[in-house]
Amino acid sequence: MTDKLNVLRELAISLPIPISFRQQAETYASQYFTQDAQARVYFNTLAVLVGNAYFRMLGFETNLAKLERWNAAHRLWSEANEIELSGLGYLECCVILPEQLSIVLPQDSLSEKLGYLFVEIENENTATLLGFLPASYSKATDSEVLLTDLLSMDDIIDYLAPLEASSLTDIIETNDLTQEFADKKITYLRNWLNSIYEADWQPSMRDLKTATCKKKLELAGQVFEMQLSVSQNDEVILVRVIVQGASASLPKGMQVSVPDESEIYTETVNDVADLISIPLELSKGEEFWVELRIGQNFIREYFVA
Repeated sequence: MTDKLNVLRELAISLPIPISFRQQAETYASQYFTQDAQARVYFNTLAVLVGNAYFRMLGFETNLAKLERWNAAHRLWSEANEIELSGLGYLECCVILPEQLSIVLPQDSLSEKLGYLFVEIENENTATLLGFLPASYSKATDSEVLLTDLLSMDDIIDYLAPLEASSLTDIIETNDLTQEFADKKITYLRNWLNSIYEADWQPSMRDLKTATCKKKLELAGQVFEMQLSVSQNDEVILVRVIVQGASASLPKGMQVSVPDESEIYTETVNDVADLISIPLELSKGEEFWVELRIGQNFIREYFVA
């Protein structure tokens, strides 16, 4: 049991609990009458706010803004323990206390429940996303589960990825693309933030805010590596394009170009250079391309932010 729990903790996600979360949890908990209910709702709300922040950092759309959600009179018998992943369903948050080895799952009250997210509240300053169970688990077993039965936080991303891919509502369909893009192979960068990758792009780095992938391209008899790093800041998609030689410096005269509003921005290798790096700031759904050119030979990769 200890070994399984150690592995689970190695893959867990620890996050700070900001003062604003504690203040919001106190305000919501104060709507309940008994001290037991207030304490329970306080920690549940912290778990929801931390879990919600984590999924937003991964690029998932969530919905905590409904006014009725934070009004106990509208909630009746439930206590707002769920995170809504827009277009996918709900994750019910279950609070784990230090030294706790098992937990009784909440009654299944949500028709669109995806599963359970287990959040360990170590103190008022730190929360740890410990693991996950799909909704089907509660139907197949008793309601009490051991922490060693939990799936890891890596597993939840693998579980959600195909659901996200099949239900994304904000990915631009082919009919909505400009004529230049309509017949091209397009890479959707926001998929990377949800750990969904095309076969020809190799993930090279992933953290809570940024996804980086790379791809080898052949041009004029030489092999180059194109690397894109993607992150999201509110409604802005931040992209950094890096082009480098697979085994040598970039050739003199090589150009890397990207569209810049109504113009084209080009970086040219005029001296010995190991790489070219171009930062971009794009809107959700914005089309762009990256062109590599050596003399009359060129290749373009097409993207949607």
